[in-house]
Order: sequence, then C-alpha cells, then structure tokens
Amino acid sequence: MKTLKYKIKPTIYLEDKKLWIFNNEILDMPFSMIEDGITSCKRVMSGEYPEMSWGLEVSELLIHKEISTLEYHGKFVAEIPTEEICEMLEKYRDKLKEYENEA
Repeated sequence: MKTLKYKIKPTIYLEDKKLWIFNNEILDMPFSMIEDGITSCKRVMSGEYPEMSWGLEVSELLIHKEISTLEYHGKFVAEIPTEEICEMLEKYRDKLKEYENEA
C-alpha cells in the first residue's frame, strides 16, 4: 500500500480576479524566484536600474520605481504600486521560511 504524500504550504490569495493568473504563478515559483522578485523590486526602487521584468510563464511584471505593470501574454492587465508588490513578496517569503522551519 502506498502512503499519501502531500504538503500544506502558505499561500497568497489576490482578491482581484484579473490578478488570479499572476497569483497562481507566484504559488508555482521556487523560493529562489520569489527572492529574485524582491531583489528586482528593490533594485528598481533604489534607482540602481530604471526598470526590470520578472515573471514565470504567462505573466510578466514590468517593474518601475513607483508603479509596475502586469502583463498577460504581452497584454496589459493592471498597474500595481511596486512597493506593495515587494512587500507582498517579502511577507510570502517570510511565511515560506517559517513553514520550512516548522516542517
């Protein structure tokens, strides 16, 4: 008989339906990619780079100092404050770390 293998992880739930595909991609990202998103936001907000892009497969975040643009297959989805994205990713990263330490 096989044993059931599973993990219960922290999650993010974005309430705006048009952001759900972005939400799902974040949940599929490895920890290192979450870190990369945080680093990218901080580099742009500090002025080190004028802009950067970050994403997984179908969503791309075009990061600018104040406001970032989310695209889905190259089409505009939403503008989101860069600082809020960075903060959300940091909180998610911290919860993932916390989860891993408890496991």
